[in-house]
Amino acid sequence: MTFAAHEESRFRGEPVDLYLFRYGSAANAFFAYTDAERAITVGGIQYEPTTIKRGNFQSSGTLDKQTLTVNTPINTGISNLFRVYPPGQVVSLVIRQGHANDDDNQFLVIWSGRVLSCERDGSEAALSCESSATSMKRSMLRRNYQLSCPHVLYGPECRANKLAATSQHQIISLTGTRVTLQDGWSGSTPPAKYVGGMIEWSVGGNKEQRTILNVYDDKTLSLAGPTTGLIAGQQIDVIKGCNHFWTFNSDGTTNEAQTDCISVHNNANNYGGDPWIPTENPINKNPFN
Repeated sequence: MTFAAHEESRFRGEPVDLYLFRYGSAANAFFAYTDAERAITVGGIQYEPTTIKRGNFQSSGTLDKQTLTVNTPINTGISNLFRVYPPGQVVSLVIRQGHANDDDNQFLVIWSGRVLSCERDGSEAALSCESSATSMKRSMLRRNYQLSCPHVLYGPECRANKLAATSQHQIISLTGTRVTLQDGWSGSTPPAKYVGGMIEWSVGGNKEQRTILNVYDDKTLSLAGPTTGLIAGQQIDVIKGCNHFWTFNSDGTTNEAQTDCISVHNNANNYGGDPWIPTENPINKNPFN
């Protein structure tokens, strides 16, 4: 019987939901669950049975921001993914609905979006999810008239060469949110030029990323998040940062050494700020002085 036939039937329907969480580009970077009593395979993916439930869908006919809550046991893979620190990749969610006794195996998509956060409540984890339709209503970002560069480093507007700014180094030791590298790891580049950059490493075929907040003793990197999955002796990618600012000398000429867009990335043509904005306020100023 088809999905529609089960829906219209009085007694033959066994409605179940399928939840597919994806958190990376690797083939196995997903968690698949169902609230059915047995495993269900759809599209080559096996959905494992677990005590998972969702809130009610709300539709007002507009693209208002509506958050869907999905509850799972705290020992599921998707809950563990958020246990210490949010994953570096966007976690998407697709919910399908069908009938467990449908021979045609028709499971239709009823909701899609992404997971925003995870909270623990006793033996359950509550995942707050946002519909993909919400982003269609958001106001687009507007370019500001500003001194500093607004571009995301290595983003499509920045266009700095990320590969050229990347070097591999071995971890000597690590504690909490800090990683120590070998002496002289940065070569001729001052270690401070890596502030605002990032480190990257692979975990299960997916890239994890942490922003470099500071560099201590020229070899210890302070990171924005824990060093999950890292061990001493492991090789990581260390990527240079940028101060997003155009610096001038006292005579008005460009201080290239302090302007990372020039000295670090050779990317002056894509600088997104306007460093020649007048910094003196003309209001209440005598124009004849």
